[in-house]
Amino acid sequence: MKKGNILALIIIVIFIGLLTISILSMGVVPIIEVKAEVTVTDGSATVKIVTVEQDAVNPLKSPRGSSTAAFPSVDAMAIINNAKVSYWAAEDYHGNGTYDFVIGFRKGATPKQGDMVKVIVKAVDEKGSTLASDIRVILWE
Repeated sequence: MKKGNILALIIIVIFIGLLTISILSMGVVPIIEVKAEVTVTDGSATVKIVTVEQDAVNPLKSPRGSSTAAFPSVDAMAIINNAKVSYWAAEDYHGNGTYDFVIGFRKGATPKQGDMVKVIVKAVDEKGSTLASDIRVILWE
């Protein structure tokens, strides 16, 4: 093997090693997993938040932006201490059923222990008008 190839291989191995170490040492970021049920009766929708669970994941697995789902949709978001807003999570609205969301947070807008977190889930029509909503308030642990 030529000296140039050996040097290139050594540099690649060092780069991959440093990249692996930095990814493993990133830590975790908070997320909220929400399950909501939408029920339509006589043309009128209702939304009920079934579960709200806080969790922490590797930053690479956390949502990094708001959803781009079109209207009509079912949307979820969190507000921390009535001041900081999470990313929006949304799914296409398909009527009755269960909708699952993973809510991520912007840098500088992450909940800390003891913070009040208000989770809001809304069903919206094709114009973005709210058909129904539900709110659940939790204290961050």
